[in-house]
Amino acid sequence: MINFKNKLIKGSLILLFLVGIFNVLNFLYHLLMARIMSIEDFGLLKRVFAFMYIGAIFMESIQTVVVKYSSKSNQEYGKLKNIFMRTTKGIVKPAIIITGLFLGVSLFISPLLNIPYSLLFITSLFIAGSMFVPITRGILQGQQRFSALGISMLCEAILKIGVSFLLVYFGWGVFGAIGGVVISLILTFWISLIFIKKVLQSKSEFAELGGIKTYSRPVFLITLVLILFLNIDVLLAGYFFDDFEAGIYAIASTIALIIFIGIQPINKVLFPITANESAEKKLSKQNFVRAITIVTLICVVALAVISFFTEDIIYIFSNNTWPQATLPVIILSFGTAFLSLSSTILYYKLSKGNTQGYKYVLLFLVLEIILLTIFSSSVISYSYAFLLSNIIFFIGSVVLLRK
Repeated sequence: MINFKNKLIKGSLILLFLVGIFNVLNFLYHLLMARIMSIEDFGLLKRVFAFMYIGAIFMESIQTVVVKYSSKSNQEYGKLKNIFMRTTKGIVKPAIIITGLFLGVSLFISPLLNIPYSLLFITSLFIAGSMFVPITRGILQGQQRFSALGISMLCEAILKIGVSFLLVYFGWGVFGAIGGVVISLILTFWISLIFIKKVLQSKSEFAELGGIKTYSRPVFLITLVLILFLNIDVLLAGYFFDDFEAGIYAIASTIALIIFIGIQPINKVLFPITANESAEKKLSKQNFVRAITIVTLICVVALAVISFFTEDIIYIFSNNTWPQATLPVIILSFGTAFLSLSSTILYYKLSKGNTQGYKYVLLFLVLEIILLTIFSSSVISYSYAFLLSNIIFFIGSVVLLRK
């Protein structure tokens, strides 16, 4: 019998409900864009989104680090304020440098992947802003305030749909779809400050952040690899295939992505609980077993639904049957399921501080790029390359990061 009083189960259910709504709204965003745009424009939107997920790399890694340290002082508001102030101040310079570098590199990326430079400029604003939002969310997650965390995410999703739809409706096209995402992120940051009002009103107390730079490196690298594993295939598809085939792959990839997004509430609940137990020297494997079991069940159910109702899901998503996308959707979904399991395993090990051997995760990303390049003769063989690379990555995630 499931113990609903267990913190992992209870927190997961709360986040699963709120983030479930968040994911539905995000899916609605892509569904609306897919329906009102041509398949070529939607393919362009997905390629731009792949770069916006670079911002997600910083968002996830910064939030993970903040969770790790705020979970040690989850009820000490003065120390949490100190963490907020020091982290915010420390991110300003890196945000400026990274944004500048991205704008410079975009001069070469724009013609290579057929993306207007102005779209990449707008994306740079998202990358800069995405480095500040996770600070407040990390504090909420570290405090295990899962309801507030979920509501914060819902605000972003609602704003993204509303602003983006209005901009696209009035003729801004892909620029409106991306601009709406940037505007919603900026507004969400200011709204999120309301959720940590007590923390900001407290008198700052020094918080011990020893080893934060050392810990940040494996967190950033592992987050980088996970995010790129989800997006590098979409980017390269814009190079290997024509606009129509790239659009077909973008539709299949977006549907498969639902699985990875769906298991994230489990990871977000597992991490602070395990990090807190680790800090208090009372770590057990029970929560990990529960988490990996729930993630596996979600993957199995999702794969069954997608496999049996593939054509219906494609039609609902794009308002067209697109038979060319049927098999890629199934293949990519299985690959994404393996990546979902890998993410839970890796974040569990990070929460315990098991970071030895973290540099080797880059090898799996390189392998994915090699496989995608070799098997780029068709969308189907390309999809199989994605599946194979994720199976190998899953095996590696079990072996790596041992103390």
